[in-house]
Amino acid sequence: MKRGIKIEHAYDRHDTIMVRVSKARGQLTLGEVEEALRYADGQRWCNHYAILLNCSESTVGGNGLYDLDEPPAGDTVDLYPIEDGELCPVCGTFTPPFTYCPTCGASWKDMDLDVEKRLASMKEEAVREIGRAKSPEAKLAWYWSHIGALDLARQLDFITEARRQELYEEFKRYKPGPPTN
Repeated sequence: MKRGIKIEHAYDRHDTIMVRVSKARGQLTLGEVEEALRYADGQRWCNHYAILLNCSESTVGGNGLYDLDEPPAGDTVDLYPIEDGELCPVCGTFTPPFTYCPTCGASWKDMDLDVEKRLASMKEEAVREIGRAKSPEAKLAWYWSHIGALDLARQLDFITEARRQELYEEFKRYKPGPPTN
């Protein structure tokens, strides 16, 4: 996070909690705001946010409400956190479906989080696609995609190295031969 950027909780005029990102000098960019929210304070601020932009006529000199005697040296952005299962701070009714699969609509919270079951279902899918694929290259791509999933599970410490080797051996029989030219 860049020096001079500060993040804190604040309240708007309706006592709705928001997150205020401030920069001591210069203008904040969207990239700086995103970086600060992702990495500041040990990723404490990682969340989904809505930004309200006030682009009304009053901000271009309409009634002087937003005129300041001396403009501040830095910049400030107010963000509204969007929490799963709560009301949206913008419309008051809908929240984005961050807890649902965008493809099938199933709730991710209701799914079984057992890694072995997920790897088994991924294996079934890879075996099915290897059987359906027409070209040897496609079959090989499905094989290696599952091997990559096993590698990722190991890298994330979801499985041990010994278990990864066992799963490699179980899946070896589905490896298609080299493509013929």
